[in-house]
Amino acid sequence: MVIGGFGSSTLYGGNDADTFVFRTAIGFGNIVTIGAFNVAADTIRLSSNIYNTLPDGAPVASAFVTGSTAADADDRIIYDPITGALHYDADRTGAGAAVQFATIDPGIALTNADFVVGP
Repeated sequence: MVIGGFGSSTLYGGNDADTFVFRTAIGFGNIVTIGAFNVAADTIRLSSNIYNTLPDGAPVASAFVTGSTAADADDRIIYDPITGALHYDADRTGAGAAVQFATIDPGIALTNADFVVGP
């Protein structure tokens, strides 16, 4: 497990399967950079205490979108393949803005299967 702390930090995994854990409050300025994420082996674990609009387990495909903004009311995790930004949108397409919590390699084939939610 690779666990980030408060504030901005950079996390790198090893050669094996790694789990990058997000369990600190998200907010502007608290953005973690994940280096060399391997979509075939690595996982991003989101704390259900923080990312509380997602069900425990792997987020359903409809909660994940690739693009720069939420496309519909189901989207909670947004991956921008151009910038590598990962956002969490707690109220989907509501009045609240999506908040960036991480930056990952741009252009990778990231999907909902790369995430798990739990305590």
